[in-house]
Formats: sequence, structure tokens, C-alpha cells
Amino acid sequence: MKFKASLNKKDTKGKYIFWDIDGTLAPYRFNGHLSDPNGSDNGMSFSEIEDGIFLKRPPSKFMQKVVNTCGAKQNIVMGHVLCEKEIADKNIWLDKYFPQITDRIFRFVETPKHESIIAYCNEHKINLEDVIFVDDVLKILREAERNGIPAYHISSFLDYEYEN
Repeated sequence: MKFKASLNKKDTKGKYIFWDIDGTLAPYRFNGHLSDPNGSDNGMSFSEIEDGIFLKRPPSKFMQKVVNTCGAKQNIVMGHVLCEKEIADKNIWLDKYFPQITDRIFRFVETPKHESIIAYCNEHKINLEDVIFVDDVLKILREAERNGIPAYHISSFLDYEYEN
């Protein structure tokens, strides 16, 4: 069996790709910290969300190039959120930096991402073999794979060649 850890354009072409936002399409760091200074399990505080933190951060330029050149049949966001304000700001951010991402699925953190992906695929008659799910959280990726979703850590794109 050939060892396959990295993805390339051949792997992504014609696929339905579900992209995480925080830590995948955008670097995971907020106002100089990785975790909420107030102690929640999330990266940013509610006051930072209310202040529009998502609108103030740049995207990963590399991931913009990947999404623009991956040849996906459809690019879809699968993101966890804490509140409605986060959804609104992430939609504005995606419109600005990733307008080619046509569908956006936002679920509160209590809802497993794999359940949302499976429901979306069932609703749109998409075979899970035609899906790639990209996230930066191993626990989420493991659950996706255990439920039949081909899942890749964002590090699988480190050697991605988008210029060829």
C-alpha cells in the first residue's frame, strides 16, 4: 500500500471539499492568543467576537491559492460557531476573501461536524467517496473518518503545488 499523506490537485479535482475556517482558511490566533483569556475552550472571547475579531484578521494567502486552484466540484465551509454574530462576521469575511465558496454550513460547537456533512451530502445526493473534509482539529477529523468521510488535516496541504 502506498503511503499517502499529502494532497495535490489530482486528489482535489472534482471533489466536494468541506473547509474549516479557523486554523484552516485563516491562521488560528486571535489578538495575540490561542485561547480565550477568560478561560473558555474556544480561541476567542465573546467580547472579541462582539468587537468583530473575524473581520480584522487576514486569510491564509496560501489557502486562497489552494481553494482557487484545487478544481473542486464545489467548495463548502463547515464551521463551528459560538453565536449568531460570529456567523454574520464569518459570512462577510468569506465574501471578501473566499467568494468561490458557494455553500456555508455553520453549526454551534455542540453539533459534530461529521453529522452536518453527512446531512448535507444526503440532502444534495453526494456520495461520501466524492468528499474531502479539511480541518485542523484531529478529534474532529477522526470522528469524520470513523463515519465514512475522507478527512485530512490542514498539514496535508503543506506541499500542495497550485502553480502547476
